[in-house]
Amino acid sequence: MSARFGVLFVALSLTVTGLADAEAQERGSGMTPLGTPELRAELFDSIMEMTRRREAWSPFKEEGMGYDPLAEMEAVRDQVVNAGTEEELYYALTLLSNARRDSHLYLTPVPDGLSGPRLPEVHAPIQVRPDYTDMSAPGFFVSGVDRAALTGSGLPGADRVAIGDAIVSVNGRAIPDFVETLRAWTRHSALQGLYWRLARDVPIRAPATAPSMYGETLDLELEDASGERYRASLPYLDPADVSLELGEAELYPGFSVVMERFNFNVLRPDDGRPIVLLQWLDFEYELIQDMVDLMEYAESEGILEHTMVIDVTASSGGSRGAYAFQRLVDKPFRTTFGNLRISDAAIDMIDSWAIEPDRDVPEIFGLNESRSWLHEWARTGARQDVEDGLEYTRATPFKLAHLPQEAEDGILEPAPVHFSGPIAIIGGPNGGSHLDQFVSMFADNDLAFTIGMPTGGYSNTWEAEETLYFPGTDQPVVQFMWNIGHTLRPNGQILEGNAVQPEIYVPLTRENFRTYHRDLLEAALARLGRPVS
Repeated sequence: MSARFGVLFVALSLTVTGLADAEAQERGSGMTPLGTPELRAELFDSIMEMTRRREAWSPFKEEGMGYDPLAEMEAVRDQVVNAGTEEELYYALTLLSNARRDSHLYLTPVPDGLSGPRLPEVHAPIQVRPDYTDMSAPGFFVSGVDRAALTGSGLPGADRVAIGDAIVSVNGRAIPDFVETLRAWTRHSALQGLYWRLARDVPIRAPATAPSMYGETLDLELEDASGERYRASLPYLDPADVSLELGEAELYPGFSVVMERFNFNVLRPDDGRPIVLLQWLDFEYELIQDMVDLMEYAESEGILEHTMVIDVTASSGGSRGAYAFQRLVDKPFRTTFGNLRISDAAIDMIDSWAIEPDRDVPEIFGLNESRSWLHEWARTGARQDVEDGLEYTRATPFKLAHLPQEAEDGILEPAPVHFSGPIAIIGGPNGGSHLDQFVSMFADNDLAFTIGMPTGGYSNTWEAEETLYFPGTDQPVVQFMWNIGHTLRPNGQILEGNAVQPEIYVPLTRENFRTYHRDLLEAALARLGRPVS
């Protein structure tokens, strides 16, 4: 999930200063969410102006992907101004938002505004994964199939599609053209994450992408194991009707699940070796109780000193990662930090926190669920930074959720009951946000060996969301988002577009995908000095 806990939803009035009431009423009469070319031009200019003053840019991201976000936004002007229908305007604004290349930022329809996507999401009966062999020339391959749906479709070539086949073109676009064209429709903050999401979305008719990008079927050109090329048309089905057979059918041979929770699964080896494998899945609210359950289990089983491997390749984001971290390590560590770019949106947010009452919740070791530290910072440190005219607030422990603003070193202590064995992290680009922070705390504090691929590389402190109106009118258009603060890794670097690079980089490829997780697990255990069998 994105780092949006407690975000203020700001209602924006873009009424032009000095515009006469009569003129404003005249411009609003008979207005539709499409507006006029003149109003769309004014809307575009207002979005650009707000973005220039609010957005917390990441030089790491811009240099890494070689782009200028404001220039890419300007390139969408004509599509916004010349939109001929409400649907065209909605998708033009989607491209405008995506031009910043930020996984967290998207549009939301609002009452009486643009209606947004109308077609339901449907899914072709295959799974696709990226081949990371060459980052400058990404490839894609079939990693899973619903054989019954393929053979039963009656569509040409569908029954020939097999796990492991390489994809040569998608809907008539050769892969280089497919990547460049669909990049603009795909929210991402790093190339690894972009390729992952492009692969994930090959089978999907995604509502956030303009319907004009799709046909009635998914049309592919593929290459089989012998190198022979063929064409196939695949049906679009309700996602609930797709049942996939995966090429990597078993992730962890020789390990069995001993605990299943919302945020992670716990596995142990069948042969009794002193190893704990955590398959991390999320960082949602249930994490508090999930960690209580894990520690009670670990104490009762006497496994707190066991070697630990944490596979985060299937995880998404959320919050409270440092709370979990305190129970997984046996040494003090520096947590992540954050700041806000000071603008009208940030000031509104700070003012709201300053008057927000503390929550009446019990104290938990490592968590400030009452938000009292955030509220105190809003009344003191953040307010002072605004009055001092700083561009960004001074960095504080992330969201003041685990430490107060006075804790300038950001050091957290392990919980009274904690694991104490060596740790390895298996990473991948499926998820990011708070997951990026979680992995950076391990890596930057030198508390775990890292292997695999970088996580998604998208994390910020806060986003602001506002309902946009055509300037000078009361006609709403859509809700737009801005990233208004940096997440800072424990090493002090901006995290957005700057995920941890694993000590041993092992890219997912068409050649290794059938045994990818078991290979990484074996390599991690070998590095930690544990026999693999």
